[in-house]
Amino acid sequence: MTTVIRCSLVLLLALATGCAGQRANTRSETPSPATVAQAQDSPDGAVAVAQTADHDLSSFDALDPWQGFNRKAYAFNSTLDRIILRPIAKGYATVTPKVVRKGVSNFFGNLQQPITTLNLLLQGQPKDAGKSFGRFLMNLTLGLGGILDPATDAGIPYYDKDFGQTFAVWGWEESRYLVLPIFGPGTVRDGLGKGVNTTVSPISWFAEKNGAEYSVLYGVDARASALPAEAFLKGAEDEYLLIRDAYLQRRRCQVTDCSEDVPDYLNPDYEFEVPDFDTLRR
Repeated sequence: MTTVIRCSLVLLLALATGCAGQRANTRSETPSPATVAQAQDSPDGAVAVAQTADHDLSSFDALDPWQGFNRKAYAFNSTLDRIILRPIAKGYATVTPKVVRKGVSNFFGNLQQPITTLNLLLQGQPKDAGKSFGRFLMNLTLGLGGILDPATDAGIPYYDKDFGQTFAVWGWEESRYLVLPIFGPGTVRDGLGKGVNTTVSPISWFAEKNGAEYSVLYGVDARASALPAEAFLKGAEDEYLLIRDAYLQRRRCQVTDCSEDVPDYLNPDYEFEVPDFDTLRR
């Protein structure tokens, strides 16, 4: 159960991008089908992209050559989430006071800052890396191990960088979309990045030293944080395409700053608020 909860949460975390993937009218670099078909999906042979004036999210079809497999994996994950993950996350959000949930989220978010610091360095941003590590130290010492967030009150920005983004900065800009059973949506590039993240993550070390229940809590808290975004799926003609386009667009925004071209809720730093007890009870 620990592995299932910890890994499957990626499925619904993609919902936090909302349906902006289909509603936003953005301007961005979009790969042509011919270009993607001819490119090699590897760090040494990154997919070349063609620049277009108007961004059409249907172009993400070019990055989804394995759609038959992906749809089956998505259906499996959706069933798993409906039967197991969502009820657990909803129960957690319902019975746990908001201030406690916030503390749990702060704690795990702070544990991720050393990974962010490392990736900022690898991406050639030493100044931001220093801020990230300073944020980690302040919250660790003055924030009761990270439960509180005095760094935000002090004006220290929050960064969220991972190895998938680092690979993109190094040249692997576009990658084929891939949905894996249990692990959820991603790309070949991001899948490799997640593997590195998990290997060196302080959260993995903390859970190994203090008990697997912390991995469970991390997964449940992350899944609960995605509950508000579920409303964006209502009325969707094709949930698979909506989540795919939202995921790929959000990842693109995390690599190339597109904050001026998309709604706030698609920006990488946008945070959804988890509903209170009365909302979740319905």
